[in-house]
Amino acid sequence: MTTNIDDLIDDILLCVISFLPPKDAARTSILCRRWRYLYGRCPSIAFDQRNFGGDGEFRTKIFLNIISSTLLFYKGESLEQFKLVFNANATYKLSKCPTYFDSFLRTAREKNVRSICLEMSYASSTVLHDKTNKPNTEDEYCLPSYIFKCASLQRLILKDCTLGTIGTPSLQNLAVLHLIRVEGSKQSIQELITNCISLRELAVEGCPLLAKLQISLLKLETLSVRCCHQMKSLRISAPNLFSLNFEADLFNKLDFNLLKPEELRCVRLCLCQQKEYINGIFFELPKPPSSLTRAKEFTKFAMELQNTKNLSLASSSFEDFAIEELLQFAPLQLHNVKHLSLKGWIGSRKAILGVSILLALMPSIESLILEFTENTTEKPQDSTVTDEEPIDFPSIDCLNYTLKRITLRKFVGDEAELILLKHILQHAAFLDEVCIGWGKEKHVNLEDINELKNSKSIKIIDE
Repeated sequence: MTTNIDDLIDDILLCVISFLPPKDAARTSILCRRWRYLYGRCPSIAFDQRNFGGDGEFRTKIFLNIISSTLLFYKGESLEQFKLVFNANATYKLSKCPTYFDSFLRTAREKNVRSICLEMSYASSTVLHDKTNKPNTEDEYCLPSYIFKCASLQRLILKDCTLGTIGTPSLQNLAVLHLIRVEGSKQSIQELITNCISLRELAVEGCPLLAKLQISLLKLETLSVRCCHQMKSLRISAPNLFSLNFEADLFNKLDFNLLKPEELRCVRLCLCQQKEYINGIFFELPKPPSSLTRAKEFTKFAMELQNTKNLSLASSSFEDFAIEELLQFAPLQLHNVKHLSLKGWIGSRKAILGVSILLALMPSIESLILEFTENTTEKPQDSTVTDEEPIDFPSIDCLNYTLKRITLRKFVGDEAELILLKHILQHAAFLDEVCIGWGKEKHVNLEDINELKNSKSIKIIDE
């Protein structure tokens, strides 16, 4: 028995059409009489200007008119998703399009849209790296306030958008909110987040002028705050928070307060680089304070993460953690961490000591991931690290009692990496397996690594 595609019910056909690019989806209307109006009921509408062959003024007008026609003839009772990627350019700026954009968003709201994704950037990628090319305020488009009063909206993704006066948002059903490189007043961003009482996932990224943020959300489970390099105060009250991804300069008196959520299990921390370009604005971070001050600041931060079991820490160089005062001020603050991931440059004696101190602060580690990166700081690399220069390793309890598995990534086997690995292999009493993912130019092989271990029960394998 054969089944013809026309025998399928409309809901299945609409689902199939929703996976097609807009051009191909529109072409299905000429297949036969039954398919003529199916496209007009497709629950997902997505338009990406990059797929329309150019961003000149003529092409841009055609692109906007196609969207207008599609929404005008839309016959569905509700809209599942509306996605728009628009790249402005020197000849056709965002400020020329408010009538189009207002019409698109108003229609989406009238159709009880559940998901909106807007990306309104400039075609030249240099805007992100050169402040001389940053668009003027009068060339931007401010999102209308009524989009923040859409009761049916459950997912809102804004990239490279500008918030105007948003009034009092009414997004009681919104569960996912991503604000990526969003501009606007600090009050508008804070007010938007505060009034989304049903949020479960929140991401705030690339908002460099945002200095203070207070998050008090009962249902929030996942939070990401990245590339907000002027952040001086972050206060989080989220009892159901499960995952936190936070990028900041932890050593420069950050006012960080986390109302200890019982469910928090996964934390990823990233130390800022010394210099950053964000949206054309150049930031040079202040010089690190004294080691004593840095130890106290990190201790205060660690106290907020006492329930964390999965911790991921990325840094341009782990020399930043070579602070012996940490062992005095932060004993056992991270004693619940079971799985630790470290990513950064470990190419000097000081960096090796920094990694060792971090391991000493976490006595319950069962699995460890070390990802080695190149030195991206302006500090000169210490190429004199050798076995003849002994490093005063601190006492690392996890090596004696809990560590069972190690994964190495981008491992090449230079002197610093081998010294650290040798110390771990010779002192890890319960280690079962070391899994190695090699870098581009490796200096050793598995046989060389096997010679470093004391116990024959440790397996050394390729990842």
